[in-house]
Amino acid sequence: MNNPWKIIAIVFILLFAATAVICISGVFFSDAASSSLLSRSAPDASGKAEIATNFIQTNLVESGTSVRLINVTEESGLFRLSLNVRSADNQEQILYVFISKDGKYLFPSTFMLNQFNPSAPSTTPAPAAASANACNAVTRAESPFLEAFVVSYCPYGQQMQKVVANVVSSIPTMSAHIKVRYLGAVSNGTVQSMHGPTEAAENLRQICIREEQPNRYWNYVSCFLNSTSSASCLNSTGIDTTKLSACTASPDRGISYAANDFRLANSYGATASPTLILNGATVSEFKFGGRNPEAVKSMICCSYTNQPEVCNTTLASSSAAATGTCG
Repeated sequence: MNNPWKIIAIVFILLFAATAVICISGVFFSDAASSSLLSRSAPDASGKAEIATNFIQTNLVESGTSVRLINVTEESGLFRLSLNVRSADNQEQILYVFISKDGKYLFPSTFMLNQFNPSAPSTTPAPAAASANACNAVTRAESPFLEAFVVSYCPYGQQMQKVVANVVSSIPTMSAHIKVRYLGAVSNGTVQSMHGPTEAAENLRQICIREEQPNRYWNYVSCFLNSTSSASCLNSTGIDTTKLSACTASPDRGISYAANDFRLANSYGATASPTLILNGATVSEFKFGGRNPEAVKSMICCSYTNQPEVCNTTLASSSAAATGTCG
């Protein structure tokens, strides 16, 4: 099975390179660029987003590729555009780009500073003082809830799913306090994802299993992460495929479940895979020791008003490096 994140990574590189050239040559950043697409005046966010979309369509994608604006939201002082990109051979994917509020600057690629070097292996816990500060900063609750937003083919998202699966396997009661959610969009009744239709279909498949066959969710995900063969994993983990197919095809079931995940992601400002939300607030696993089971367990345990005995369980504190890039 082809891994679609590789395709989109190339697209991002090409977009970034093209933008660098435009930036250097001053096509739309300089005062002399008043005739360029991005320098036209637009009355609101939607107008500026449409202008940026047209600019990308005209200048940054190859002939035969269509770019369509799905929505625009405000994030970190910028406008975030969700774009549907369809290639000449009808391959679809979701791109997220940013523009400045005045419509002059386009940022095809972004880097989240609080997730610096996410692929580096973590072999030791964070320094005690740093971990203590992170623990003191979390929002506490009687029954903490961690939401991990991912996409199914992103290497970092898969890395986080493996970590969470390890936590749940080692401490089964933690399953009530963790939920994996998915990033994406629904357009014309179809789930879309940043790395194309193969990923979108797998996201929807996992969402339906999570919602309607929850006792088999972790077994299926663990199998998929090790093989990426959905068909064999559906069979080996005993998924009711008739029920699953009905769910993924239903606007009132699978599509609705997915739309709820996407709505929550937008409300939290979650765009990167993975993004962790603990008790409604964004949290970084790296402040607790890295992307590993012990760190995730620790962040959840820190957020208890009264920690249960299971928090004394020590889990693995090392993780393998992920390869590739993800939005």
